[in-house]
Amino acid sequence: MKVPWKWLNEYVELDWTPEEACERLTLAGVKVEELTYEKVDLSGVVSALVEDVSPHPSRPDLRVGLLSTGTGRFTVVSGAPGLLKGNMVLLAVPGSRLPGGMAVETKSVAGVESQGMVVCSNEILAGAEHRPGEDIILLPAGIPLGLAAQEIIDLDDWVMDLDLTVNYSHCLSILGVALEASVLSGKPLKLPSLLEKWDWAGPWGSRRPEDDPEMPGEWKIELADPDLCPRYVGKLVRGVRQTYSPPEIERRLMLAGMRPISAIVDATNYVMLETGQPLHAFDADKLEGRVIWARRAKRGEAIETLDGEERPLDEGMLVIADAHGPVAVAGVMGGARTEVSGETRNILLESAFFAPIPTRRASRKLRLRTEAALRFEKTLDPTAQPVAIERAAGLISEYTGGVPEPARSDANVMEPVNKSILFSTRVIKRALGAPISAGRCREIFESLRFAPGPVTKVGEWETMEVTVPPRRVDIEEEIDLCEEIARHHGYHNFEPRLLSPATPGGPPSREYVWSDKLKDFLVSMGGREVVTTSLLSQEDLNAMGWDAGDARGTPVPLQDPLSSNESVLRTSLLPGLLRVVFRNQSVRMPGGFFWETGRVFYPSAEELPLEALQLGLAMYGNLREASWVEGSLEATFYRLKGVVEALLRLMGLEASFLPGASMPFHPGISARVVAGHSTVGEIGEVHPLVMRNLNLTGRCATGWLSIEAILAMAKEKRFTPVSRFMQVERDIAVAVDAGVLAGDVIKVVEETARDLASVRVFDVYDKPPVPEGKKSLALRLTYRPSDRTLTEEDLSTDRDRIIDALRARVGGEIRL
Repeated sequence: MKVPWKWLNEYVELDWTPEEACERLTLAGVKVEELTYEKVDLSGVVSALVEDVSPHPSRPDLRVGLLSTGTGRFTVVSGAPGLLKGNMVLLAVPGSRLPGGMAVETKSVAGVESQGMVVCSNEILAGAEHRPGEDIILLPAGIPLGLAAQEIIDLDDWVMDLDLTVNYSHCLSILGVALEASVLSGKPLKLPSLLEKWDWAGPWGSRRPEDDPEMPGEWKIELADPDLCPRYVGKLVRGVRQTYSPPEIERRLMLAGMRPISAIVDATNYVMLETGQPLHAFDADKLEGRVIWARRAKRGEAIETLDGEERPLDEGMLVIADAHGPVAVAGVMGGARTEVSGETRNILLESAFFAPIPTRRASRKLRLRTEAALRFEKTLDPTAQPVAIERAAGLISEYTGGVPEPARSDANVMEPVNKSILFSTRVIKRALGAPISAGRCREIFESLRFAPGPVTKVGEWETMEVTVPPRRVDIEEEIDLCEEIARHHGYHNFEPRLLSPATPGGPPSREYVWSDKLKDFLVSMGGREVVTTSLLSQEDLNAMGWDAGDARGTPVPLQDPLSSNESVLRTSLLPGLLRVVFRNQSVRMPGGFFWETGRVFYPSAEELPLEALQLGLAMYGNLREASWVEGSLEATFYRLKGVVEALLRLMGLEASFLPGASMPFHPGISARVVAGHSTVGEIGEVHPLVMRNLNLTGRCATGWLSIEAILAMAKEKRFTPVSRFMQVERDIAVAVDAGVLAGDVIKVVEETARDLASVRVFDVYDKPPVPEGKKSLALRLTYRPSDRTLTEEDLSTDRDRIIDALRARVGGEIRL
């Protein structure tokens, strides 16, 4: 929301500088994101009197004028009809430069030297390309000659760009911001006469019935779906002529971020910016029938919107329609068929209340983000429609000469009522911790144009009944009134205090402690945490090789996605992580190790989808460049497997790695991660097909773990003192079938050996003399007895026991 400073000061005369106003509004919650000074450079443009006009000797469409600036005379060639003897105009003398970038010099025009140019509106309003062939600007008589244009037409202004949160929809208008500034500064709010007559800012009950005659308009309004459109007001304006708005109005619209188009359209946009109520103008002669319907779109209906796009309409989308079909997407954009044009002579104005959620859905579905939709998506004042349409009709009459019909058509099923809330100073003390008197609260409520009742003493607290007008849809209960007191009393006026030392607290949860350990460990292993979006497209999931039979390939769809690229909830962290790998490869990063914790979602028969908390891992390329000390460290399945083993060991779990991992993993270089007899994840190198789908190169290992599963099994490690007896190591080589897992062999040794501290595979060999179809695993056994020194006999006995167990359980034979 952009607020021009001079426009704001028309409604409240502030003593502040623009910088001070930004600070005060921001402190009150009306955040000002940026303050800019918008300047129109008119140096070299001065007032001049047309002393004489003569026909051009060779061009009948041009005339030659003699202009005086008081200090010199200039001959100017122009085709503008306003170049008449005795007129006061603006002259751009040679050497000046207009806002559009045009340099003004002396030049020959059809054989006559022209010393400068007479200035038109479109030449001083940067961005007013909609005014081709516009006549020159005529100045009032009596303006001194040679007066600089900046002193005649004040186009420079400060602009505040507001960043409003959802509960500040009442500030989506110049008047709304002016009321906030009025309360904060203590300056009175000055309303245009029509809005003052309607008591725009006051409670609904204070509006006078005699000022709002209930007369039927010429047009009939049918609310076919009152849940989507409970109020629709229409008003006919006859005999309009197509013209442009005054330059100062166009300049205001530009400063507020809107493009001037024509006097009619500008008037509707001006009133929307002024009051916050969007309006629309139809060419009444292009409407078929004398009935306007606010209804849901029918199957197969489409509309060409004002931007020239043919847009199919979803069944159920709210439209405004005539006897022929839709003429506007309600609250979003009008249709081209009934667009106001240069031939328009009669217009029908629309001012309505559209339900916020359906308007937001339609806007996103059609990818049309308009200023009107931005306001309708918030809940608007349900009583502002008549006053806004009367204000717009008055401006259109003033600019175009049109004559508004005295009556208006008003279809209304709403019954807006003032909200009455019991307010106590007790909530001030409890929520703000500051003693603010009931008198000060009452003063703030009255300045906000609420209606506070008499103050009543109840025990040590004071209470009052506060009537809140319907325009403040954000205020629902007593704590909301408390926030208004805090905002306008000033957060900066509260004395800072330390929190009470008795603030309750407690030890962190078990889940929090383990999650913290998990993250610290991954960082210590060189991993970088990433955060990816939980919204994906179906194509992202298909690229992972998941078909409809896989739960990960059938995601939960969004009802109202912002785009097709973010239309479903993720079923895995892997698509997002592999996208991170692709981005890093695309900028030629040599390698990386990334991890993420987040929730994934699966369809459910219940109202809400199933959620699961997972850890995702991905690594690629060279994790460490080679140096003179050590070689490079390549991302492989075994590198990732080591990380997972160490992670689970940290959590007191022993991991097994079994075949059976599914897509997107390579079938021969992947594994299911098993802990405590349960599958807790999968790891592996990425399948070549998936690598091609995602445009990945080199080797990439990825995987996931169920955080909920491993946290449920996590065990605290306990300290074991180092044995005072000698540690002994023994190596054995065992030949087994090629399909036997190393983990199974290790398990046999661990369950059979005594006084064993650890066992690990340090070599794998499958070449002659090892028989074909076999492999040799070299195991290193480390013994660490706690109560004695092992003898050779102890070790020999244990070795024989291990050999027998390996032969019996995995068909192993010891190699000598």
